[in-house]
Amino acid sequence: MVKVLVIRTAGTNCDKETVEAWEYVGAKVSLLHVNELVRRPKLFSQFQILTIPGGFSYGDDLGAGKLLANDLIYRLSEPFFNFVKAGKPILGICNGFQVLVKAGLIPQVTLFNNDSARFECRWVRLLNVSKKCLWTKGIESLWIPVAHGEGKFIAANNVVLKDLRKNGQVVFQYVDAKGKLGGYPVNPNGSEDNIAGIGDKNGLVLGLMPHPERCLSFYQFPWWTRKPKERVKKNLGWKIFENGFKYVKSC
Repeated sequence: MVKVLVIRTAGTNCDKETVEAWEYVGAKVSLLHVNELVRRPKLFSQFQILTIPGGFSYGDDLGAGKLLANDLIYRLSEPFFNFVKAGKPILGICNGFQVLVKAGLIPQVTLFNNDSARFECRWVRLLNVSKKCLWTKGIESLWIPVAHGEGKFIAANNVVLKDLRKNGQVVFQYVDAKGKLGGYPVNPNGSEDNIAGIGDKNGLVLGLMPHPERCLSFYQFPWWTRKPKERVKKNLGWKIFENGFKYVKSC
């Protein structure tokens, strides 16, 4: 049995979809408020996968994901970092990605306001450029939606960006229908190097701005009446969750 922890707090609004995504691939999921984990920190050790879903945790006061990151760093420091040290998979989606960045799991990078200066809600295509990330095994590309106002990926400097590429930590890039890099709206937020998702050096952590939990079914795909079903199904968000599930099952 694969046990997944999904954390929520005030402002989280993608938790139910994330739970459904994990259940879709066969995992047993517990959706817990961060305060419940503070009261019972030993709960952390019961789970094999941690997921931080999207939304606007704590209203994104002091910056997107900052306050929930502080919960993990200061109120849940021991169980959270023990989870990380144990080499257990971690997935952060949209606001969850912002939380992972602010918590230092992916250092020297940040996520900033979209270049368009507005909330972007659209379907995007992602190209998998990672050979080491456990979450993307067997994935060539994905069609999934974005919904964010602060999704522009920025590295501290060119050296950091170069190291991320060298270490295989760049996981997803925004591309057009032909698989080519492009500007807005292909890259919906102006991210450096069209980066949509990034991981840690071990391939265990994945943070991405688009929402794989919002596209599990072929019938959620906006062009489902015009595309071959079997080909499209391979390129939907459920594959990310299946990879996490299979990884833990194989350990």
